[in-house]
Amino acid sequence: MSPDRGPTPAAVGEQPGERFKHEIAADVAISGRITFPGNARIDGRLTGEVRADALLVVGPSAVLRANVRAQQLVVYGTIEGHVRQTESVELKPGCRLIGDLEARRVVVHAGALFEGHCAIGKRPPATATPQREADVKH
Repeated sequence: MSPDRGPTPAAVGEQPGERFKHEIAADVAISGRITFPGNARIDGRLTGEVRADALLVVGPSAVLRANVRAQQLVVYGTIEGHVRQTESVELKPGCRLIGDLEARRVVVHAGALFEGHCAIGKRPPATATPQREADVKH
């Protein structure tokens, strides 16, 4: 850090969770299927499908009309579509999620809007329900 100029550009944003390998700016609109192999942030408009192997942050100006899959999802903006196969989802104040949500962990802050069905936790496969011996008729 320089005493007269403040932190150097390399020192800013070095904290975990603050750096993104991929970013879509607020003035960008994309249509189609996009896959992020690392941490990503979307502040623009996206229509289609989004997948992220790690953290996906949907910024306050973002509007996604898309189905979303991510390891970890933090929503400040708007998602109109289904969120599936996600480890954790955090819906921040002022965000909008219109669509079904399926995740192992979900945090919904006061002021977040969510309209849809929600499935939380790991669901066993439908065929994994064993019959007890007493229930079986001989």
